[in-house]
Amino acid sequence: MQKISLKTIYLVALSAVFAVSFLMFVLFDLQSQQRQTEAAMLEEARTFAREMDAVWQFMDNSQTVINTTSDGVYEFKGLHCSRVGKSVGALFSKGSDYTIRYTNFNPRNSQDEPDAFEAQALEAFNANAAVTEYYEVTDFQGVERFRYAQALEVDKSCLECHGEPAGEVDITGKVKEGWTLDSVGGAISIVIPLDQQQQAVRDNVVRDVVYFLFITLLIGAVVYAVTTFFVFRPLNRMKLAFTEMGEGKLAVSLDDAHAAREVSRLIERFNSMAAELHATYDHLEDQVESRTDELRRANVALEQQRDALERLNEKLAEETQFKSDLLSMVNHELRTPLTSIITFAQISREACPPDRESERHSWEEIEKNSQILLTMINDMLDIARSDAGSVHVACEPMDLGDIVSSVRGTMTPLARKYCVAFRTRVASDVPLVNGDFEKTQRMLENLASNAIKFTPDGGTVELRVDLDAGNGSVRLCMADDGIGIAPEDHERIFERFFQVDSTSTRKYNGSGLGLALVREYAAVQGFAVSVESALGRGSTFTITIPPDAIVG
Repeated sequence: MQKISLKTIYLVALSAVFAVSFLMFVLFDLQSQQRQTEAAMLEEARTFAREMDAVWQFMDNSQTVINTTSDGVYEFKGLHCSRVGKSVGALFSKGSDYTIRYTNFNPRNSQDEPDAFEAQALEAFNANAAVTEYYEVTDFQGVERFRYAQALEVDKSCLECHGEPAGEVDITGKVKEGWTLDSVGGAISIVIPLDQQQQAVRDNVVRDVVYFLFITLLIGAVVYAVTTFFVFRPLNRMKLAFTEMGEGKLAVSLDDAHAAREVSRLIERFNSMAAELHATYDHLEDQVESRTDELRRANVALEQQRDALERLNEKLAEETQFKSDLLSMVNHELRTPLTSIITFAQISREACPPDRESERHSWEEIEKNSQILLTMINDMLDIARSDAGSVHVACEPMDLGDIVSSVRGTMTPLARKYCVAFRTRVASDVPLVNGDFEKTQRMLENLASNAIKFTPDGGTVELRVDLDAGNGSVRLCMADDGIGIAPEDHERIFERFFQVDSTSTRKYNGSGLGLALVREYAAVQGFAVSVESALGRGSTFTITIPPDAIVG
């Protein structure tokens, strides 16, 4: 695949930056021009509103002069502020695109009924006294216009014609509306055309865009020219030099004139590399011969080390086999007499008269310790089998309820001796699982034996089996309220021959192989073993059977 040249990447990057900058500038300039135009139109509308308000106030203040005859008699002539304001607005709007008028809900003149925009403005004024003006760019008679509305607050001069009581006829012959002070008495509505402002916005944007393009293209041309002269040209000379080196011409040297400082340093490094490469190539044959001799000597040393390692492996295999054979022989030779001792102790304990309690207790101790020793021997034999790779694992459907019943029958007498309550519970929805019945039972017996031994008198050990609805696995939990295990020992307790070495635990008998066998038996069946415990808070060992081991 052909690589893209640096100049192409540079031009593409410059073009991308230019395009993004141009787009952002146009959007920003357009928004800025629109905001300025809107602000100008808003100020223009406010000026119109102030002028109309001034006309209104002038007419209101001049009512006495207008309606008083030369004889000093008051004679209302009908030239009130509302009529004058509407007339001025109509005259101003005539013959132009501007519109100035007064409007309100339920006006005296139907021509003053509010349109949709004016109705929204009046609703806003009536809903919130703090809102005194309302404006937006919207459609007016099919053309886009800037519309502005300003609230007219009721003052004392308005009450003469529009105040209370409602329904009374005022001086103009109209029915009063019952307005009160500071309420909204309508609004002045102003419509301003947008043609000139929009054209000005377009002209300003075009002018700014042309100026931006000119400056940007000028800067881009200068940057490109400088980069080409000080970067691309020296790099192109380096490319040609590399091509010559690839053809075997190692006596190459570049001139770093007219190059930027960084490129000049790169050229210096290149010249230094070319000189070193030329010198290395001149002495390459001597170096190859020297390296060949070193490699030959290294190969001889490796052969000698390999022979020594093979001899050590053979010796280690012999010693391992001897250890396994010796361990198996010793275990087999000890199991038979121990079984006889246990049987003899059971018979002697049962035959002991009730009045010879101390003798019966002695036989119980012999039986218990012999049983412990037999368990140790069985564990050691299993470890030897595991090391020898002769552990046979069956894979058949297992009813965990049957296994729990068997464990309960074996462990209940032991728990009774230690004055510990041993309980079991199997959930009704636990399915059949594939595994080795004997090894699963051994795992639970080892866990139960440990839990009973490390639980004080009056404590409780519980074996629970349930189905995890979350991930579909089956969990076998052995929980006790015994002495607990320190967090730093949670992993070490599964090591062979490890026992927690403290005065509170060394009094408990054990070989340190039980939990190691539990983990190995779980691993060969595809199960997992974990522990949760803390000193003084008991322990919970959990065997997790994965969903793929469930039958069906």
